[in-house]
Amino acid sequence: MKIKKLSNQHQEAVWQFLMKRVYSSMFLLNNIEKTGLEYTGELYSGEYWGAYDAADELKGILAQFWNGNLMAQAPDLNALEALTTHFCEVVNRPIAGMLGDSEQVSFVLNKLSLSAGTYNTNRSEGLYQLALEDLQLSETATSDQFTLIPTSEADTSLLFDWLKAYELEAFDGEASAEHDKHITNRVTQMQESGNAWVLLDREQPVALSGFNATLAEIVQVGPVWTPPEHRNNGYARVVVALTLELVKKQGVQKSVLFTDNPAAAKAYEAIGFKQSGSFHLALLKEPVELSTASA
Repeated sequence: MKIKKLSNQHQEAVWQFLMKRVYSSMFLLNNIEKTGLEYTGELYSGEYWGAYDAADELKGILAQFWNGNLMAQAPDLNALEALTTHFCEVVNRPIAGMLGDSEQVSFVLNKLSLSAGTYNTNRSEGLYQLALEDLQLSETATSDQFTLIPTSEADTSLLFDWLKAYELEAFDGEASAEHDKHITNRVTQMQESGNAWVLLDREQPVALSGFNATLAEIVQVGPVWTPPEHRNNGYARVVVALTLELVKKQGVQKSVLFTDNPAAAKAYEAIGFKQSGSFHLALLKEPVELSTASA
């Protein structure tokens, strides 16, 4: 395998390669669409490497993004091994974690030999997909009981509290002043993106849903949050269904999400999602230099 540092001149080939594996490539595609293939340090930008076979055919991609996270799309494990070996030789920024297809993430993490104690979150989740023509909307979801409002119209302090609670629960985090700053930035980004909504039950805010990666024809659902006091009322199912119905009317054709929560999986299956694989989340407690990662 030959490894090449990718640039914007490779974008068409990379895009075609990833679109063939779109359901586990949404973060990669979303970031490339926003900033291209060249690293600037800005939000969503990253460094990309491609593995090519003897016929100069692209067989895999590995990227490290502005926040230190790694992502890969390389079903050919020979390509993934070559990419990982090369990355270890050229990496010059701390690693914060890795996300992607479970088999591929596990392969890379084993090669990197990161110590078990360095992880804050390290788990595989079910990857679910849905063609929006098969979206199941209940009569309850479409009743006058519920209203969707964009997060730009929601109370900012409420969004802060919800997103903070969501991250602490979902990623086993710890509250801190630094985390609060991160959440403040996330709320701002969410309100500016136009890709997240709050569900109102007779004017009372009860749940949140959004998209964390979007293309013209497909969206990736996340985060989805129902505060503990409002759980067991079917709100997650309703808010996800209504947000998908909204973008379906705008031309979106497919959706994908991942979860390891049995109750959430049941709710998503009720509106038509079917499991199609697994997605791995490996986030470190603190970014680490690769040279000291296994110390």
